Amino acid sequence: MPNFSFSTAHNFLRFTPESLDSVRKRIAEKEASRSKASEKANNETQEENIRPQLDLKVFKKLPVLYGKPPPWLIGEPLEDVDPYYRDHETFMVLSSRSRIFRFTASKSLFLFSPFHPLRRLAIKILIHIYPSNVKMVIHSMVVSKYEDYIYTAEFVVKVVARGFVCNEFTYLRDPWNVLDFFVLIMT
Repeated sequence: MPNFSFSTAHNFLRFTPESLDSVRKRIAEKEASRSKASEKANNETQEENIRPQLDLKVFKKLPVLYGKPPPWLIGEPLEDVDPYYRDHETFMVLSSRSRIFRFTASKSLFLFSPFHPLRRLAIKILIHIYPSNVKMVIHSMVVSKYEDYIYTAEFVVKVVARGFVCNEFTYLRDPWNVLDFFVLIMT
């Protein structure tokens, strides 16, 4: 019988440099086993077809089964609870309303690792609800000449938090961000 605890503190593990190293080891082992299997004439190994869980998609609310995350883990990088992402260089962050956000664990803009203080600050700003509310209020109050600065600041925060384009869950991998990027370029 599996040892599953409904204690919320044990369901979530912080994403640390050691956990990133273990993910990279799993990826290397998977690549090595895949290359060994391709060398054999008889491809005896069957590739596992694990799919992402639908209830753990990005921007969805964390299912009740996992419990409510402790307050000290809100906004902190966590190891992904979805088995599909165990061998992907990604981590998840939960908002105060238990919304799931996923980020690439590679360096953002080839500069900021997931553990860099500036990137962690950008992630906290990105997942928090108040900056978007402030942006909407300012949008209705401020003259249009300041809108460009607001959108540029939002762009910078998102790119520092997510990365630009090279990996999964980066800025330009989201269709809404592509639209925002073209609007920003046109203005």
